Amino acid sequence: MGFERIRVLKHLFGNSNTELDRGLENAESLQAQVEMRATLRAIHEHEMSDLQLTQAPYAVIDTETTGFEVQQDRLLSLAAVLFDQTASVREFHTFVKLRQGDEIPQVVRDLTGITEEVLRDAPPLELALQAFLQFIGDRVIVAHHAGHDVKFINAALRRHFAIELQQHIIDTGKVSLCVHDLKKYPSLDALLELYEIPVTERHTALGDARMTACVWARQIHLLQALGVSTFGPLWERLYVLERRVHEQPMS
Repeated sequence: MGFERIRVLKHLFGNSNTELDRGLENAESLQAQVEMRATLRAIHEHEMSDLQLTQAPYAVIDTETTGFEVQQDRLLSLAAVLFDQTASVREFHTFVKLRQGDEIPQVVRDLTGITEEVLRDAPPLELALQAFLQFIGDRVIVAHHAGHDVKFINAALRRHFAIELQQHIIDTGKVSLCVHDLKKYPSLDALLELYEIPVTERHTALGDARMTACVWARQIHLLQALGVSTFGPLWERLYVLERRVHEQPMS
């Protein structure tokens, strides 16, 4: 598995090992068992494992981009909602100036309302990133479809500052797969409908961050009802979920 892999797992996972024990029992290959045991050791050593979900400081984030390809598309806006004790407390939003020659596809204009004119007086990407990082600090990051947002933010951070986000990251879509009997990763719209959360300013970075904060507040209560009140059991469930996804046979 390697020491670097174990270090990363220590960074990601919590302490309780109930879910992992079940996963270990089901691991068929010796290599799978070795990896699971290494993960168990990492989980036991993590300092956040006993932290209550309701006690952690969160930054619920969202972005708008020109597309889905990180190598060719660009960040258009960044937003974050600081979230403490299951309530939103402060908000951040910035547009990002386009580089010379970059254009916004019409489909993105129609969906987000962002145009070149809207971005004319926006700060350049490096200043927008600095303000964003200063705002969120070292809080736990929460996002829906977090991989998309983190991928774009990290690509920009590498390009301008040679760094990446180091915070713990929670994906509300993945959490929903742990607490509901869902067949596939749900859209944000599906969760808003499921939790009866009003839809406002959809497909804007700040609007989506606000609604995702409401989703996460609801999910904390659902997790508690399942006996998951600290980060350790949550990381376990998410880890087992990831393994199940990766081990599914190709159709």
